[in-house]
Amino acid sequence: MKYAKRMRTRQSLVQRILEAHQNVNHLSLNDTKLQYIRAWQALPEFGIHYFVVRFRHKPELIAIAYNRIIRMNFETGDSLKTWRFSSMKRWHVNWEIKRLYIQFEDENVEFSCLSADCKVPHEFIGGYIFCSMRSKDQTQCLNEELFHKLTSGWA
Repeated sequence: MKYAKRMRTRQSLVQRILEAHQNVNHLSLNDTKLQYIRAWQALPEFGIHYFVVRFRHKPELIAIAYNRIIRMNFETGDSLKTWRFSSMKRWHVNWEIKRLYIQFEDENVEFSCLSADCKVPHEFIGGYIFCSMRSKDQTQCLNEELFHKLTSGWA
C-alpha cells in the first residue's frame, strides 16, 4: 500500500505494474520464482524477527537478525541500540521466571518476552550462532549435539 499511495494516479500504478511484468514475462516459472526470492532476500529487513519484550518497565521491541540483536522504539520502530553476536560472551534463560539474560563485552542485557515464549528468541539466537559457526563447505557434517546445546538451553 505504501507504494500505491506514492503513485499519483491509477493509470501510473497500472503502467508501473505492466513495466514490472515485462521484466519477468520472458522468464520461466522457476526463474521468476528465483528472481522473486532474490529480491525478497535483498530487502533490508529480510531475516529479522521481531519480539515485544519488557526490559524494565514498559514494553519495547527487539529484533533478532543473523548477526545482531537490535533494541527498537516500540512506537516508531527506530533503532535504539545494537548488540553484535560477535561481542556476546554468553546467554541463558531463567526458565522459572521466563527471562533471557545476555552478557556482552560492554554490558549485560536482560528481558522477558511478551509476544512469544522466551524459548523462541533463545532458539533464534542459538540457531543464528550455530549457522555462523558452520563452514561454507557443503560436505560438513551437522554437529547435532552442538545444535541442540545452542538452541535448547539444556547442556
